[in-house]
Amino acid sequence: MKKLLSTVLIAVLICTTLTACQETAQVNATQDSTTKTTTTTTTTTRTTEDLNTTFKEAATDTVYPQLNKDYDGSYPYKISTYSTYYDTSNSTRTVNIKNAVSKLDNLMIPDGSTFSFNQTVGKRTVLAGYEEAKVVQGDEFVDGLGGGICQVSSTIFQAALRANLEITVRACHSLEISYVPLGADATVQWNTQDFRFKNNSGSDIRLSVSASEGTLTCSVYAAEDINIGRVDIKVSKDGGSYVLKRSVNGEVNYTTYSKYKKPKTTTTAKDSGKTTTKKN
Repeated sequence: MKKLLSTVLIAVLICTTLTACQETAQVNATQDSTTKTTTTTTTTTRTTEDLNTTFKEAATDTVYPQLNKDYDGSYPYKISTYSTYYDTSNSTRTVNIKNAVSKLDNLMIPDGSTFSFNQTVGKRTVLAGYEEAKVVQGDEFVDGLGGGICQVSSTIFQAALRANLEITVRACHSLEISYVPLGADATVQWNTQDFRFKNNSGSDIRLSVSASEGTLTCSVYAAEDINIGRVDIKVSKDGGSYVLKRSVNGEVNYTTYSKYKKPKTTTTAKDSGKTTTKKN
């Protein structure tokens, strides 16, 4: 009788232990499942692109094939050149101009390729070496990072015009500037406004860009002896607009319009650059 009772008690204990183990396993499995689900959800949420915090150009702007510098290639034919002038005593503006020039000098643009100023020069940041100088904001000139960059883009714009290259994106400043004639500028702003042209010359070309002793120059050289025609650039005033026209061999092939406001405060030549003279 005692043996039978002992056997029954042992059987009950074994059943109870097995049941408890199964319940524990189920709880652990549930906890693991909950943890995995929570982890997956959190990870997905954190790594999904948030359009509210992503630069617009990542989704909307065109990214062209990267242009590279060519130091050794032969580009013996100068097809255009243009110079503007800046005040070297404005140290921060000078730093910004030279910083941009360093990204552009010796840049090779294959035949048929598009040049993007913003894509080539990159974002103007402190880490990229840019400093505060006068920029346009609203109806006045204020201190802003990268001031002076637009003089570089405007100088290249004028050289590209004279090389009879196809201008695809160009806009004027909202306020009057002085380093090029009104109607002859090309403003740029990261993530908002670019300057672009297409190399439709029939030859690979290379930009030669320099900034030294107050003179900023952009020259365009071609690898082949191409005939760009007789290029003439004229800017005229038509009511409240400035009209720039490029004619080649007597026929107009590019026209752009510009309107400006007067700045709220007077800006000196030291802040915005000096008036340009052309070199053909």
